[in-house]
Amino acid sequence: MNLLVRQGEDMKIADIKVYKIYAVWRNFVVVEVTTDNGIKGYGEGTMGDFESTVEAAILDFKPHLLSKEVNPNWAYNFLTKNFFWRGGPILMTAVSAVEQALWDAKAKELQVPLYQMLGGEVSNRIKVYANGFISGDREVDEFVKAFKKVKELGFKAAKFDPFGGSGPTITDEELKRAEDRVSAVRDAVGDNFDILVDAHGRFNIASSIRVAEMLRKYNVFWLEEPVPEEDIDSLKVVRSKSIITIATGERLVTLNRFVELINSGAADVIQPDVCHVGGLGTLSKIASLASAKYLSVAPHNPNGPIATAHTLNAMLTMPNGLIMEFWLDAPSVRKDLLTEYFELRNGYIYPPKKPGIGFDVNEDALNKYPYRKLHLEYFSKDYRYFGDIKDEPPEK
Repeated sequence: MNLLVRQGEDMKIADIKVYKIYAVWRNFVVVEVTTDNGIKGYGEGTMGDFESTVEAAILDFKPHLLSKEVNPNWAYNFLTKNFFWRGGPILMTAVSAVEQALWDAKAKELQVPLYQMLGGEVSNRIKVYANGFISGDREVDEFVKAFKKVKELGFKAAKFDPFGGSGPTITDEELKRAEDRVSAVRDAVGDNFDILVDAHGRFNIASSIRVAEMLRKYNVFWLEEPVPEEDIDSLKVVRSKSIITIATGERLVTLNRFVELINSGAADVIQPDVCHVGGLGTLSKIASLASAKYLSVAPHNPNGPIATAHTLNAMLTMPNGLIMEFWLDAPSVRKDLLTEYFELRNGYIYPPKKPGIGFDVNEDALNKYPYRKLHLEYFSKDYRYFGDIKDEPPEK
C-alpha cells in the first residue's frame, strides 16, 4: 500500500480492533490499529491463556487512545504510568500489543522498515533455533525424530524439554530418562548442531544443579529456566554452581524486574518477550541494559508471525543479540497471517525490506480461524510437538 505521508500533520489513531485467532493448541491475540489516513499497524499479545482477558484490557485502553497521535513511546508511558494498578502479565501483554501496532503504523507512515526506526540494523542475518515440538514423557525415538526433522528443514539449533512430568525434585530415574533423551538427540544431530534445553522453571536448587551437571556432558547451548522465574536468588545459586550457560527472563514483564535480573548476575542470557515486556521500546532498553553487563539477549518468541516479525526487527538492532526462537512450519504457526513468510537459510533468517514490520498482513486470514477456548497441560503425556497435532475443525 502506497499511502501519502501528510506534511506537518500528526497521524492519529482512528480505530483499534482485536482478533483472537485459533492456532491448534492456543490462540493468537492480534491488535490492528487503523490511523486517520488509512494506515494499519499490527501488534501481537499472545499468552497461550487468558486471551479474552487480554482482549478486554486492550478494549479498556481504547477510549484513552482514540484520536491521539500515533506515538508508541507516549502510549507506553501513558498506559503504564497513568493508572493506579500497573504491571502484571495481563496489562503488560495488552500494552505490548498496542505499542507494537503503533510502531508498525509509524514506520509505514515514514515508509521505512521498522528496524530503521529503532536505530538501524547491526547484523544482516539472525540465527534462529527451532522450538514448538515436544515435551512430556515421550519415547526417545520421538525426540530423535523431531530433531532430525528440524535439521532437515535447515535449522542449526533446536530447543526441547526432556524432563517429562518431573519436578520440583528430580529422581534418579527421571534424571536418567532425561539423559537418555539428550544423549540420543546429540547422537542424532551430531556435534555441529546446538541443543537448547528448557526446564520451564520447575526444579528446586538441588535438582537444578544435578540437571546442569548432567547436561554439561552433552555440550548443550544453554539450560533455560531451571528454577521458577520469580526466584532470582535461587537462580543465582544455580548459576554459581554450574558451568553451563543459564538463560531466563521469558516470564518477567516489567523493566524493573529485568534490571534486577541483569544486575544480580543470576543468568548469562536474558530472554525478554516482545508480547509481554511492554513492546519494542522496552525490549530495546532491556537489550541495552544487558549489554552494559556483557550479557547476551535471546528473545523468547513462541508466538505468532506478527510477534515474530516485531522480534526480528528488534533483534537486527541488538549488538548483543545471540539467537532467536523461531517456530516450526506447521498448522499452528498460521503462516498465512502474512502474505509472504520469513526466509530461512542455513539456520538464519534475514531482514525484510518493506516498510513497517516488513511483511504484509493477510487481512482475510485474521477472521479465518475462529477463537476456541483452550488450555494446554504443558507437561502431560498428551502434549505433542505440533507437527503431530491435527488442525481439526471446531466441535459442533
